Parts: sequence; C-alpha cells; structure tokens
Amino acid sequence: MSSRADEKLIIVPYQPGNQLKRLLLALVVVLLCISAASALSWYAGLKQHELGNTEKAQMQQQVAEAQQQVEALNQQIAVLERGRAIDNKAKQEVQATIFKLENSMVQLKEDIAFYKNIMAPSGNDKGLKIEKLDLWPGTGERSFRYKMVMTQVADNSSYIQGLVAVNLIGYRGETKEILALRDVDGAEDLGLKFRFRFFQNIEGNLSLPEGFKATQVQVVAQASGKKATKIERTFDWKVASK
Repeated sequence: MSSRADEKLIIVPYQPGNQLKRLLLALVVVLLCISAASALSWYAGLKQHELGNTEKAQMQQQVAEAQQQVEALNQQIAVLERGRAIDNKAKQEVQATIFKLENSMVQLKEDIAFYKNIMAPSGNDKGLKIEKLDLWPGTGERSFRYKMVMTQVADNSSYIQGLVAVNLIGYRGETKEILALRDVDGAEDLGLKFRFRFFQNIEGNLSLPEGFKATQVQVVAQASGKKATKIERTFDWKVASK
C-alpha cells in the first residue's frame, strides 16, 4: 500500500495540435532528406556527365591526332612509293640505255670488221662472197622476212653484177623437198638481181607452204661479164626473234 501511496499522478493538458505538428515536422524532415538525396544524386550525375564529356573530348582529340599521324604516314609512304617508282623507272631507263649502247658497240664492231674484210681481207678470199643470211618472222603464221648480204672482197675497183638463186631445203612429212625462192615469194624472175661495188643487201618476204618444214637455205650466186664467177653457200634455217 505504501508503494501506491508514493505514486504521483501528473495531469497534462490535452493538446491535439502537437501531435500533428510532430507529424508535419517529421514529414518535412523526410522531404528534406529526399530532396537532399536527389540534389546529391543530380550533382553527382552532373559531375559524372561533365567528366564523361571531358573524357570524350580527350578521346576525340586523341583520335583526331591519331588520324593526322596516319595521314602523315600515308603521305610519307606515298612519297616513298613515288620515289621508288621513279628510281625503278630511272634504273630501267639506264639499263635500257646501257643495253642499247652495248648493242650499238657490238654492231659497230661488226660493221668495222665487215668493211675491213671488204677493203683489206686477212686471207686469200677475193671476189664475190655471200656474206650472211638472216631470217625474221613475218606478218603471217608461216611468213618470214629475209636479208642476204653479198660482198666483193679486195677486187672492188669496179662493179660486179649477176643473179642469185635461192632454194629452200626441207621436208614434207618424211619426204625431202627443195623449193625455189620464186615459188614461195611470188617472184616471176628466175633469180634475184645484184649489182654493186663493195656490198649489197638483198631483202624480201617468203611464205612456206602448208606442211613444209624448212631446214636449210641454199644460195647460189652467178656473176656475169668480166668478173664471171659462181659461188654457193648453204645456211641453216634459223629464225631470229622480232
């Protein structure tokens, strides 16, 4: 009983508005917290966006610089390739020039030896000579061009003249045949005429009959007049490149 006697009863006036105020205050605090969180989130997003834009700008700048470097390297490569092409072309031109000069030197040496042999032969050869015969491909499949060189060695104080008969020796299958040049070049004369003092080139065209395979060319030259003589020479059928 003594415990209950010690208890005191406190009477507080009833104020219904305080509870509402507390609820409103709590709501305001919650709203402020939400607003602060949103502001922080927006600010963080803004900073992240700015950072992303900065990184993007930096990356774009790096890409642009890399593209410039690539373009510069491509230009250098193009310059080097042009230089190499020019060098190669110049090298080819020099080689072609050297090749022509070498051929010219060989031809000059042959010409000197040719004229020297005519004017001052080293041996006992004198008079009419069949110097050489050259063959080249013609315009057709079985057509050919020929060039024959005739000379008058040592005794060339006066002209020599006459006729040259040319025969083609070959095979048709296994049968040996001899064809006169007039039968394959369309000429009506019995031979090729010549008249010269030092030398003469005799040129023309011929066409081999179908099935005929030439192996040799027989040349017979007959001089007339005071220098009447007859010589013969046989050449292998060798066609030079064009």
